[in-house]
Amino acid sequence: MHFANEEHQGPRRVKVLDREDVGFVVDEGKSFGSGNAHVYCVGVHFPDTGEVKFYDKSKVTTV
Repeated sequence: MHFANEEHQGPRRVKVLDREDVGFVVDEGKSFGSGNAHVYCVGVHFPDTGEVKFYDKSKVTTV
């Protein structure tokens, strides 16, 4: 079976709004909150700083 993203090996490289560095997706998504007050977030690791943070999916773009 062939998947559209098979050519990409390893974690997905991303940029986050308001950050200059490139990060790698370590968690493709979690929903935080409940009811109508929830946000779908993506976990991103930034190797330069060692940080792992979750960002609103709408602020994360693949590079």
